[in-house]
Amino acid sequence: MNFDLSEDQAMLKDTAERLFAQAAGDSSGDLWARMAELGLLAAPFAEEDGGLGLGPVETMILAEAAGRAQVLTPYASVIAAAGTALRLATTPPSALISGLAGGEVRLAWAHEELGMPSDQARRTRARSTGDGWIVTGRKINVAHAADAARLAVTVTIDGGQLVLLIPSDARGVSRRDYQLFDGTPASEISFYEVTAEASAVLASGGEAIVLMERVREHLTAFRAAEAVGLMQALLDATLEHLKTRRQFGEPLASFQALRHKAADMLVALEQARSMAMLAALSVEDADQEERRKTLAQVRSVVGKSCKLVGQTAVQLHGGIGVTEEHPVGRGFRQLTLIDLEMERG
Repeated sequence: MNFDLSEDQAMLKDTAERLFAQAAGDSSGDLWARMAELGLLAAPFAEEDGGLGLGPVETMILAEAAGRAQVLTPYASVIAAAGTALRLATTPPSALISGLAGGEVRLAWAHEELGMPSDQARRTRARSTGDGWIVTGRKINVAHAADAARLAVTVTIDGGQLVLLIPSDARGVSRRDYQLFDGTPASEISFYEVTAEASAVLASGGEAIVLMERVREHLTAFRAAEAVGLMQALLDATLEHLKTRRQFGEPLASFQALRHKAADMLVALEQARSMAMLAALSVEDADQEERRKTLAQVRSVVGKSCKLVGQTAVQLHGGIGVTEEHPVGRGFRQLTLIDLEMERG
């Protein structure tokens, strides 16, 4: 099978790498606007909805570039998760998708709940009012919710599941902001008797269950590719450290045991890279059972690679590798969070 990038994909890779490399040293905070200007936010959406009609391979390229530059963007939550919920909804809301693709509006994916695997029915519940829904419950670790105009919320109803769009400033919605382990801004969001219109439903019943799984799959594929970029960055930093750091008058790279450690990192990285490619090539597979099996393998292999590469990079750097300011310390925290996400499923 040919894994070479097409000319357009190579151009996308170069554009993304330059943008994220610039953003890594820029504190102005306008990365999202620049991503919108370059059309990166529009990549996975259909052309009739204001998108570029690109596929999972292009999303993989963007994710890997962001990971290698170690930039924290809302792309995973806003585009890979909430965006997938919109474009694969029973009736995709074209106007909202267009606003999302153009960077004019942000959404957040509100699914995770305390102590619950991703594939279980949610504790957050909704009851019908005849012409809408009343939602009560709580979501945790909702990434980049502070800037989101709407929330794509997964809830349980009598006899099934539901995916709803709820304005983030709706009456009865409260938010507590904090940061995740890797510095990603996140929120705990509580819903108390929140009213949602009937038109806010993205999917219900069996279609809602499928939609939640599809979001989970696309998010897994994105995070796998992002992890590959992060692991590449940590491997590059570690190899440079071994070449320049000296001990007993010799560079660390001259010690065979340390070279073996670096080789283990490379093997784990390449295994994860293969899995990220497999995820990108399989995430749109029409066979639901095949997708489920494949993405489970991806989560297992990528999670183990994140742990090995992150921990080994810290070990070979010594004490400086765990400092918050050092790129290896930051990358280790990002990989640890992805590892935890992969384990949780």
